[in-house]
Amino acid sequence: MPTLDRILGLLEAAIEDYHVRDRWDSPCPPAFAAGSLEQAWYAKAWIDTVQWHLEDEVRRTDLAAEDLLAIKRRIDALNQERTDAVEDLDRRMAALLQPEASGNGVLRTESLAWALDRLCILQLKRYHLRAEVSRSDADGEHVAACSARLAAADAQHADLMSACSTLWAELASGAVRYTPYRQFKLYNDPATNPALYGGQG
Repeated sequence: MPTLDRILGLLEAAIEDYHVRDRWDSPCPPAFAAGSLEQAWYAKAWIDTVQWHLEDEVRRTDLAAEDLLAIKRRIDALNQERTDAVEDLDRRMAALLQPEASGNGVLRTESLAWALDRLCILQLKRYHLRAEVSRSDADGEHVAACSARLAAADAQHADLMSACSTLWAELASGAVRYTPYRQFKLYNDPATNPALYGGQG
């Protein structure tokens, strides 16, 4: 089973590897064994990184409406992929970390995988804030503002790592427990979205 530091390394590796290609249509590479937790965490970070860049693209003002709609549809699909990935990781991490006796542990509202999802997004923010701080075409005011944001993000990273480490240890000891949380994105399912099954317009 990977450690917290190992998972962080996998998230950061996917972000770095994506930016070597720097193309949001690049498929996630098979960096680790198929079906392994390592590949699952790496692929989850890849999804987040592609979605990050599509969120940039969809805010462009020089694209035709049909191009923007296609990007928005892709973002929606990736958001569902992200949710599915985290829910799968939640089940797998719970099976590994929560001992049989954990049914008596204090119930937590946030699961480990969703906490680590937040950690992944934070790594993307830190990566891009570092890029903004080092921009050669940016003025001093921009660099100073982004440096302050980066310092705050670094502090959040330290806090979140500490909190995840504590949650991890408490889960393993049986002191706390969680039920893998499912989001049920009804709007993505034609069977549960009335705008789709009830007729459009």
